[in-house]
Amino acid sequence: MDNDFILDSGKKFVWDVLGGTGAIWGSSEVVCLRNCSNQPLWRYISGGAGCIFFGFYLKERIKTYETREK
Repeated sequence: MDNDFILDSGKKFVWDVLGGTGAIWGSSEVVCLRNCSNQPLWRYISGGAGCIFFGFYLKERIKTYETREK
């Protein structure tokens, strides 16, 4: 595993996983779905979406890693 793969993985994690989760969190506030009374609900929704994004991220990183090893 080389440094480029590690740096690329970190960049993609921030961009794909954290960015996607934050986009859901922020969008819910912009369109007035999230307020003080339902903030815990939106934490679970954003966290659940973050888990899905993390699964996609891992799938893509494993595929890239296997391609580089060959």
